[in-house]
Amino acid sequence: MTFRTRDGVLEQQFEEAVRSVDDFLAEQPGFLSRQVLTVDADGSRVDLVWWKDLAAARSAAEAIRRDPRAASFMSCLDPDAVRVSHARLTHARPEQLPW
Repeated sequence: MTFRTRDGVLEQQFEEAVRSVDDFLAEQPGFLSRQVLTVDADGSRVDLVWWKDLAAARSAAEAIRRDPRAASFMSCLDPDAVRVSHARLTHARPEQLPW
């Protein structure tokens, strides 16, 4: 997912909100890993979540909308700047990923 935070969201508030969904994600079947990145050039964000398969990713995407632990994270997002997409890994170095 790529997104921007809403105007007025402080960095500390955002960081706490990001961590607030970690337990939810860890409980989801097929969850492997998560990294949240900030693009230096424009401050946009990337929430990169690794899943066992597309079905697990889609299931979690539906479930997170209903989970109260995600409320603070979702409230930080600018709804006009959220883009969700799924991709498959076509190359990795090292070849053996940690999961």
